Amino acid sequence: MTVRPSEIRRIRRAVMDHLDGRGLGESAFDIALVVTELLANVHEHADGICELDIEPREGRLILTVRDTVMAPPTLRHDSPSAENGRGLLLVDALTEHWETTVTATGKVVTCTFRTP
Repeated sequence: MTVRPSEIRRIRRAVMDHLDGRGLGESAFDIALVVTELLANVHEHADGICELDIEPREGRLILTVRDTVMAPPTLRHDSPSAENGRGLLLVDALTEHWETTVTATGKVVTCTFRTP
């Protein structure tokens, strides 16, 4: 899919609706926020082209975002007054674990969430 900034809000709402339907309650908000941050990064760094998957697995939810850029994202510790650059800090804070795998065609960002 190609993600445009104007679509991120709709995708976030669809993710929240999907997760609410699975009974995830407040966890749905955190997961949708991580989706929003990752899709914003895809838009900024990968021309908006990505694949997004959400898969329940043994008391956890696995979120994967694949794009065509081989450079891994970097966790930055910018000043509190910086206007951007804190998205991965949110991802780090809201996930149980996250990692990036560089592939022959780009990268895969995988996030793991505990679910109730």
